[in-house]
Amino acid sequence: MTLTTKFKKDLNVLRAAANKEIFLDVKNPKLYKKLKRYYKDEVNLTGEDPDADYNAIMDCISEDLQGVI
Repeated sequence: MTLTTKFKKDLNVLRAAANKEIFLDVKNPKLYKKLKRYYKDEVNLTGEDPDADYNAIMDCISEDLQGVI
């Protein structure tokens, strides 16, 4: 299942987070937690550096949203 189908109702929030307009972990922590679970196999999230984990998730979101209007 792709990001855009699984999180269809949250696409505007995801775009805003990917464009650095909002901080997803602050604005919508529940959604951020779901995204961490969604990307757990793609990204090595250590939990030791929350900023690095957040940036890794945002990079994945940005990449998955490319080409989606």
